[in-house]
Amino acid sequence: MTPEAQDLINLRLSQADESLTEARLLVERGMRLGAMDRIYFTMFYCACAMLATKEFGPSRDGNVAGKFQREFVKTGLVPEEVGVRFKRATQLHHDADLGSKTPPDAGRLTELLADAESFVTTTKLFLGKQ
Repeated sequence: MTPEAQDLINLRLSQADESLTEARLLVERGMRLGAMDRIYFTMFYCACAMLATKEFGPSRDGNVAGKFQREFVKTGLVPEEVGVRFKRATQLHHDADLGSKTPPDAGRLTELLADAESFVTTTKLFLGKQ
């Protein structure tokens, strides 16, 4: 792996950790739109970190989910449920941020937060950073 790829992985992991901390605070405060945003970006940064192991550089949101599915879920490198959770968070983020739907309620956000925490753990284990 190139030094640049390793730097990108470290950056994305740091961003995921920070975003997860922000998501927890926003969920606690009942700030649903911001919480959904941070939950999604926690998973997004994790997917980007994993994609960097295959030398995929920075990417737009729409490309990350597809590449992650193709490179990690369909190949069996990560459990299918991880891909399902990321896909669900991506759709909910899009619906709440760009669509005409309200963000998920507090109970659902708590479940999604647990999904994001699990994604961070899975990513760190995959990368040997735990």
